[in-house]
Order: sequence, then structure tokens, then C-alpha cells
Amino acid sequence: MSIASIPPRPAADRAEAEARFAALCARDDELVASWGQSKWFEQPQRVPLAVVLLHGFTSSPAQFVTLGEQLMARGHSVVIPRLSGHGDADRTDTRLKKARAEDWLATASEAVDIARGLGERVAVTGISLSGAIAVWLAWRRRDVARAVGLSPMIGVKGWAPLVDALAARALAALPDKDLKWDPVGDGRQITQHSYPRFPTHGLAQCLRIGWDLYAGARNEAPPRGTAAFLLNANDPAVSNEMTNEIVRRWNVLEAEVECATLNDLPHIHDIADPENPYQRVGEVYPKLIDMLEENPI
Repeated sequence: MSIASIPPRPAADRAEAEARFAALCARDDELVASWGQSKWFEQPQRVPLAVVLLHGFTSSPAQFVTLGEQLMARGHSVVIPRLSGHGDADRTDTRLKKARAEDWLATASEAVDIARGLGERVAVTGISLSGAIAVWLAWRRRDVARAVGLSPMIGVKGWAPLVDALAARALAALPDKDLKWDPVGDGRQITQHSYPRFPTHGLAQCLRIGWDLYAGARNEAPPRGTAAFLLNANDPAVSNEMTNEIVRRWNVLEAEVECATLNDLPHIHDIADPENPYQRVGEVYPKLIDMLEENPI
């Protein structure tokens, strides 16, 4: 299940970064909604810090526009790429079924390359699937100054690690099924820029990335001080226990990984989207920004 590393190809300067961001946007075809398109917030000059924001599974770049605006106001440039299969105007479309972990990792890595042309240092964060991707990039690329995994999908809450690994294989092999988000809730957490359902093959791809991190953490850690996690103690979806085990393993390897837990948040998974009626981004964003702006040790 190991996933191959992606060699860095950093943009040399702002001009190359702009050209490569234009190429990234060109992937947003006519089926992609305006809210689903890749976005960025560029400063007029090269800045000390550029930030990559990676949206969650079945969400879109719109999820992080508010945070991107806040980061730009603080003097940073920001890149928010659309991950393949996401952002379609038809929110019941099926293109997400075809996406693979390698597609998402390649796009996220390209966004880091673009950000390298905009800032002296690059920080990256994401939520859920992309919380795992953000830290995976710091672990595998070695040129990310700071990566913060926000409620990362390392594994499913209540599942033992081996169950996650077996489930990833089984879900990928079995016929694909569409499952509802929040099947017993009132549906209010499903925003207008995200999909109301997810394919089980897509979930298998999410679990592949989480397992790659979990299994690989025994032997290799990211550069000292670059990786961090921000967790919701009341997250109903992801395994904080598996994330904490990664932190323990990496700290044994002297990686100095920071892991902060917010204890007073609601029992929700998406703590990053200001359109979630149960969100408390007023508490989440300040802590997340502090962690992104922190220099590695």
C-alpha cells in the first residue's frame, strides 16, 4: 500500500508560479462550478511565507476562502488547489469515483511547488483527507517549512489500525457504493460547495494515504519541527488515537511534532468550514494560523 514519493519541482520565481497556477486552473473544466475552482490570494511581491490550503474529501476550495482571506490580510500569499473529482456544479456527479490518492497527492505537491515561487518558506494545511496529505508532504518532500494536519483522516474512529488497512483493500476491491454524509442527521452540515454523498472507492483512497503515514512513521520522520496536528477531541469521524500514535513514533525519532487538541468543540468533523452551522472557526482559525506561522525548530 506504500505510495511513491513525489520529487519537488519548485517554481523558481513569481513569474513561474503564476504560469503554473494558470496551468492548474486550466484543469477546471466546464463542469466545475465557480466556487469549485482553484483559487489563490497573491501578494504583489515575494513574501516570507506562502500557505497552501487543501480542502477536504467531497468539499472544494470554497471551504478555505475565508481562511485564505485572513492569511492574505496577514501578509501571506495563499494557494488553494482543487483536488481532482471535486468542485463540480452538479453535486451528484460521479467523477470523484475515478480519483486516486496519487492524483490528490500530485495536485497538492504541485500547489507546494507553486507556493515555493511566492514565498521564502511554505506552510501547508488541510482537513480530513487533506490533513493527512499536508503532513504526508512534509514527511515525503522535506522542503515544507510547516505542515499542520487538521482533524486528519489517518483512520476511521473506532477502527483498529489493522482494520483500517484491511478496509482500504476491501473497499477498493468491492463494487463502489455511494454513501450519504450524516445519514441520521438533519443534513445541515452539508454545505452548498460540497457533495452530499461519497463513494466507497474514494474512502479507500483516503485510507491509503493515512495508512502510508501510519505504517511509515515507524522508520522515518519529517524534518524536526515541521509537522504538527490540530485535533478536535470530540471528532465523530476520524481516529485521534492513530494520529497520536504517529506523533509518538515521530517524537521517538526526535521530530519534535506538535499536537494540540481542542477540547470544547462540537461533535462535528468539519471544523474548518465557516458555512457549517455548527462551526466555531473563531476558535479554530486563530490556533491554526499560529501553528502555520510558527518557524520550524
